[in-house]
Amino acid sequence: MEKLFARTMLLTAPCVEWWDKLDYYKSLIIRLAPIVFILDLINWWFKENQQFGQFMIIALFINMVVGIAFHLKNKSFSWPSFFKRNMFMIGAVSVVYIMLEMLRYTAGDNLVGEFFKITIQITTLLYPTSKVMKNIYIMSNGKYPPEFIMKKLYDFEKNGDLKAFFDSKKED
Repeated sequence: MEKLFARTMLLTAPCVEWWDKLDYYKSLIIRLAPIVFILDLINWWFKENQQFGQFMIIALFINMVVGIAFHLKNKSFSWPSFFKRNMFMIGAVSVVYIMLEMLRYTAGDNLVGEFFKITIQITTLLYPTSKVMKNIYIMSNGKYPPEFIMKKLYDFEKNGDLKAFFDSKKED
């Protein structure tokens, strides 16, 4: 980082030759271009998926808080395990979401692609959300969330049927 800063400063120095300035400029561009490209992609993604991104951050944070409460109640809390499990969840969610998004973009902008986008986002958001709900369900001794919601959650995790998960009709 110090070299990068020094080269940036040398671009404006009056005593440095023009060819050296050009060399410093090329060096800066080569080093900064990948970072700028990645930051631009992240910025574009957040603009396109702002609500989902915010909800994902909130869900991951709530999962951490509820996980702490759950493990404190069960006297099984440890900081190393907390960081390890939460970093794994954040990493797993990020990697799987990115890979599924690449598949979605390959499918194109059409009805199938839009349905796949919704499925990806719900499935990704349900990973931390389901852990929160399961922990609260256990801590409340099965009183909350209601059992029918937990059944739908477990069924969705098994079969991935979004229609059945959000269907509010009572089964006969």
